[in-house]
Amino acid sequence: MLSNKNQKIIQHYARVFFEYSITNMNDNNIEFFYQKLNKVSTFLKKNTYIHTIINTDLLYTEKKIEIFKKIFYNFDALLFKFTKILILKKRESFLKEIFLEFNRIYEENRKGFVKSIVISAFPLKEETKKMIAHKLYNKKNKKKFYIINKIDKSIIGGFIFRIGYKEWNFSVQEQLLCIQKYVFQNHKYN
Repeated sequence: MLSNKNQKIIQHYARVFFEYSITNMNDNNIEFFYQKLNKVSTFLKKNTYIHTIINTDLLYTEKKIEIFKKIFYNFDALLFKFTKILILKKRESFLKEIFLEFNRIYEENRKGFVKSIVISAFPLKEETKKMIAHKLYNKKNKKKFYIINKIDKSIIGGFIFRIGYKEWNFSVQEQLLCIQKYVFQNHKYN
């Protein structure tokens, strides 16, 4: 699991990349670019050599840029330029996650589609999942949700709702931990 700081870095770069691509492309091109990013994400996920290149400290920045230019430049110049920025900022290890976050942002903003996860101690009905999503996230606009229900008996009851890197924790386990912290802090000072 990524740290909060890393999640914010990924979100920031993905959001900037998304906004730049929207302002510099028409609707047909942005859809085509989205499809390209899906291909690149799959490529990065499956190719262990690229993973090694991205995560090694043995290659200089210039050499990494040269390698990615050979891979990406003819495929898409904008994609290469963005990758070059990430390499220069020493953020290339987040490349795959940034592209996945870009795709999530695209689906949410352009298609009105939001992928979410509801974690509960037992399976929830479809109406319950939709109600949770609309109450917590969909107050202002009408988004379509794709909701995955994961079962985790350790949360005891209640639910955890996630969209991207945002999380709302209404589990019994979380409430018990809060009570335990409160009791421990008050007992310590008596």
